[in-house]
Amino acid sequence: MVHRILIFVLWCFSGHLLADHPVLEKYIAEGLQANLALQEREFSYQQSTAALKEARGMFLPSATIEARYSRAGGGRNIDFPIGDIINPIHQSLNALLQQSAFPANLENESIPFLREEEHDTKLRVVQPIFQPAIYHNYQAKKHQKEIELAAREAYKRLLIADIKRAYYNYLKTVQLTKLLQETEKLLQENLRVSEKLFIAEKVTEDVVFRARVELSRLIQSQAAAERDLQLAKTYFNFLLNRSLDEAVEEATVATNEVALPADLVKAEAAAVKQREEFKQLNAAIAAAGSGVGAAKSGFLPGVSLVFDYGFQGETYSFGKNDDYWMASAVMQWNLFNGFQDKAKVQQAAIVQKKIESRIKELDGQIRLQVREAFYNFQVAGKNLLTAKEQVNSARKSFRIVERKYREGIAAQIEFLDARNTLTNAETNRIISEYDYFILAGEFEQVTAAYPLSKDN
Repeated sequence: MVHRILIFVLWCFSGHLLADHPVLEKYIAEGLQANLALQEREFSYQQSTAALKEARGMFLPSATIEARYSRAGGGRNIDFPIGDIINPIHQSLNALLQQSAFPANLENESIPFLREEEHDTKLRVVQPIFQPAIYHNYQAKKHQKEIELAAREAYKRLLIADIKRAYYNYLKTVQLTKLLQETEKLLQENLRVSEKLFIAEKVTEDVVFRARVELSRLIQSQAAAERDLQLAKTYFNFLLNRSLDEAVEEATVATNEVALPADLVKAEAAAVKQREEFKQLNAAIAAAGSGVGAAKSGFLPGVSLVFDYGFQGETYSFGKNDDYWMASAVMQWNLFNGFQDKAKVQQAAIVQKKIESRIKELDGQIRLQVREAFYNFQVAGKNLLTAKEQVNSARKSFRIVERKYREGIAAQIEFLDARNTLTNAETNRIISEYDYFILAGEFEQVTAAYPLSKDN
């Protein structure tokens, strides 16, 4: 009957899976700010943002200053027979006019093809008009930014689940350590009573030896528990990028603060809708589509406007007689390059199909994760309730046996057996309780139920 009540309560709760304690929420916020692995993903996202800005800048005009100074010698000459053409004319005119009005001895000219000294200094402005590759590159960078953002958010969810798991494991080891300390008091009292009974000649000395053996075993268990406690604290501080020895504040979380969503089908649908892995793959498909478009743009021409304003001459002079300007419309069209563009289109299309196939596989994987986490959480709830019932029964039994043992009615073996049963029941309850919290956190992670704030 109690099991049915628990299942009914679990199925009726809806909304957020965990009403986390303020202490744990504080640690989660600290981890999201300081975790080194998350910072690496943040840097990748910032890098993709900068790449998008670079791609956007390709739509804008570019302005450059180009300067060239050259010295040349040799090369071809352009011969111009100016003397052979003009001298006979001048001679005829001078004879007709009977005076030397025109020079009669002009030399033929030989003009070098290369200037011996020259400079060309200009400002060039280039504005893309029709450049499909630039557009598709911008779209690809935009989708890459979405991929990095989704990857960062997915890691946030994983980190939150890890922080919760590490914190609950730490609390688990704390409670187990306290349990062993309480058990030590019982065994110390058992040793005292055994010695007292031996002195009173109600028991033999082997009872005292057995009590000491049990106490020694407990001390060994305490050493192992202390080791586990230190390791749990160290790992938790590592996730938060803190000093490994820093103290961890303990919080008490009641099991009634944990609730299971009422509908598994809705939980699966929410996971498929909200998981960042799907956002990553959808953005990757869009990026692959941009890759296809970029490859196809190789079949189209590119058109740009080019404007030059500068100065030319044999000497560095920037007067009004040395400047010039030129405006041009430039088209470039690759008509044939050995079928490379066609091969690029095929490669990009294959990449897109591979990602689409991965989405179908991911859908099944996530639904499987949700179901596994859902049923594990259900079982954990039942185990926790059973563990609490076992503790109540073991505690009542131990009280009866302890009273009988003090009165010398019960044998020591009966007392130790009752004590072991109680310790095991308490241990099982502690483990079941914190495993219950851990599995709740895992279900929360696979369904993407934890709200991620934009500030984080």
